[in-house]
Amino acid sequence: MDELKFLKDNVRIKQSKLISKIVNALKEMLSVTISAQIMILPVMLYHFNMIGIYFIITNILVSSIIGPIMFLSVIFVIMSCISLEISKCISIFLSLGIEGLIQISNLAKFPFSKIYVATPSILFITIYYIIVLVSNQIYVIYTSKHVNGTQRRVKNLIALMKYKLYEKKKKKRKIYKIIFLIIVLIGINQFPKDLEIHFLDVGQGDCTFIVTPMDKTILIDGGGSTSNSYDVGKDTLIPYILDKGYRKIDYLFISHFDQDHIGGILSVLEELKVGKIYITKQGERSENYEKFLKIVKQKNITVQLLKAGDKIVMDTITFHILWPIEKQIEENILNNNAMVMKLQYKDFSMLFTGDIEEIAERKILDTYKNQLDILKATVLKVAHHGSKSSSIEAFLKATGSKLAVIGVGENNMFGHPSNVVLERLQSFRYADF
Repeated sequence: MDELKFLKDNVRIKQSKLISKIVNALKEMLSVTISAQIMILPVMLYHFNMIGIYFIITNILVSSIIGPIMFLSVIFVIMSCISLEISKCISIFLSLGIEGLIQISNLAKFPFSKIYVATPSILFITIYYIIVLVSNQIYVIYTSKHVNGTQRRVKNLIALMKYKLYEKKKKKRKIYKIIFLIIVLIGINQFPKDLEIHFLDVGQGDCTFIVTPMDKTILIDGGGSTSNSYDVGKDTLIPYILDKGYRKIDYLFISHFDQDHIGGILSVLEELKVGKIYITKQGERSENYEKFLKIVKQKNITVQLLKAGDKIVMDTITFHILWPIEKQIEENILNNNAMVMKLQYKDFSMLFTGDIEEIAERKILDTYKNQLDILKATVLKVAHHGSKSSSIEAFLKATGSKLAVIGVGENNMFGHPSNVVLERLQSFRYADF
């Protein structure tokens, strides 16, 4: 019986030591992982605008298998010079390890695996690192068994500050009130701002990002050049919006559902928060339109159907919807029934024309022949990327614009913008285009 008790006690001791080693190893991996993430977080946000949700799990998993993989790699190289059979056996285990790394990387594809964050300012990053370094030093002072003279003085200073704050609670409340008042005054001073209109370089396509004076965000279209390795939404639109300091699109206008106007919008809908979407009646249900309907249903995003005569008021700006009318144009149905609208802000206005062609321009002129002033605009977004099938002289004259903007890809296969359209614009002495 004594022998059995001795064996049990020894087994318990060994198990306890083993568990302790495992726990300590996990603690060490966790502390290294979290410390590394804390230090590189601002850099990651600044360059990639995202936080990985599963970073602790993935880093622990990678840390646990990367060592054996490196060790096997060295052995494999050595054994490949000595015995081909042994090296083949090692390669099996090495392949399993590499496959494990690939599977771990796939965690990033899981739902809610990342959170998009607006690009932090240099001031924010500087303050962040100061707080981290100061917090680390305070932790060292309070946990160290042996402190030097400087550390002791810092510890005493912190204790004095805590005592002073405790003794003067009423005064502290007053300070908070003053700070709150200052923040409110600073906030009031920030509004309203100027209207901002950004034309994004999306290649052969259209995309306009607007920030209202009350800091609301508007996206008008969002498509452009695409390829198997390039997503205009993920690679251009989302980084641009985040870099401007925004994580949400409050209002989204889609002129029509051709790829060069909607392609990047699908990624924006999936990755960013979108408040409300405005579209017009579609003459045909394209593949992009079906994808759009599926995403907005999943995300429960409000979609409003617009037509000529509607008016959307946002803060201090107004959108007048000029086209399409109820009876659609059958010819080239998506382009010619694209949304045409006018943005009005104080004395400034801009006319967005989608991809309408000559037949639509003539019908618009006929529809508003008794109120042509509604077509006048400070800036004209030239229709259909400057195609020769659009921008007839009568329409350009009716807008009376002083500045023309063309959304077009350099050396595109369509030959946009047409020289004929450029000559027409020059004949009206546009300031720029």
